[in-house]
Amino acid sequence: MTIGDLVKNPAYGLLSRYIFTYMTPDRYYASLDSLGFKTAGFVPGLHRLEELAASDRQGGSSYIHRIYSAEDCLANYDKAAVALLHFPAKIRETASFSSDIQTPASAPCTPYVLVIPGGAFNRQWGFIEGQAIAAALNEMGYTAFVLYYRTKQEPLMPKPIEDMHRAVAYIEEHAASFQIQKGHYMIGGFSAGACLAQEIASDNFGYASRPAVIKAGSAGQISWKPEAIPAPEAIFLAYTACSNMDSYYRLQKLPADSPQRAGMSPFLRRIGGPAFDEQSLEPFEILRHIDSSYPKTYLLANEDDDVVPVVNTRNFDAKLNELGVAHICRIGRTGGHSFGLGIGLELEGWLEEAVQFWQNTNLAPAAH
Repeated sequence: MTIGDLVKNPAYGLLSRYIFTYMTPDRYYASLDSLGFKTAGFVPGLHRLEELAASDRQGGSSYIHRIYSAEDCLANYDKAAVALLHFPAKIRETASFSSDIQTPASAPCTPYVLVIPGGAFNRQWGFIEGQAIAAALNEMGYTAFVLYYRTKQEPLMPKPIEDMHRAVAYIEEHAASFQIQKGHYMIGGFSAGACLAQEIASDNFGYASRPAVIKAGSAGQISWKPEAIPAPEAIFLAYTACSNMDSYYRLQKLPADSPQRAGMSPFLRRIGGPAFDEQSLEPFEILRHIDSSYPKTYLLANEDDDVVPVVNTRNFDAKLNELGVAHICRIGRTGGHSFGLGIGLELEGWLEEAVQFWQNTNLAPAAH
């Protein structure tokens, strides 16, 4: 079975459009085994999509939300493509939340998690790094949302960060209909999605940032106007890239005909523009823009990741240690990149541990 087969399957309704966005033929015809059928949790995740599509007379469209107004989309055409998928919690008597938060036994509202898939800002691995994660969170008793942000532009940033802010604001504005507890949330992402999630608490693009015009070298100036959103209670970052500058310096040393340039250059152009330079990349050097107020954080990656070097996660871990921020860092030996739930890997169970860390402040931090 291929990704294309899933997308064509009517059982998943309109939700199938978000399994993998902006597919090229190599992805459309890729076998599920080649993408980690068991590792990524395809079976339970697809069952959840089927449940949601079957529960909705509109083929799942009730779970797909456009977070920008019609006026916004007319003024900025690319905002029309932004979508937020809603995965309602499966309430269980055994679900446990921190003592100062109501449990499902006493109230229908739950804390929530905003999940941001990766894809090098070119596409989104929507199922492996989004829908399957949301389905697993539903089984734990949590409502989850998956954000499909703007991609494919040069420069692209900070538009996806704006989409992230709008998503949190939209969820909070519709808390009653979503049956979630306002202000009680964890946010997290994978790869490029983690690059967005980590900005939620930066000093220049985070929840406490102020409207500003930021100098960005060859990319010109960035006009930034944040939404009024609450701070997340926790962040999870799966195989994040915390230094675009390191990639920039590595790129300068590569031969002109190096195949590595084909992967690194487009990513950096989306961050810092077609003529990216140190100044245009600097605003997104996350470790230069956080302090001791950063939310508690769960980091994970594999040693053999050949897409985003594990040194990124190690450097983030070191920075949080320096700042005294409560965190957990898990690094597996094998499993590569884009492993999602990581079933069968050394890191299997990471999502459950991240949720426990979020909800239980007594869980020992800074584990390695």
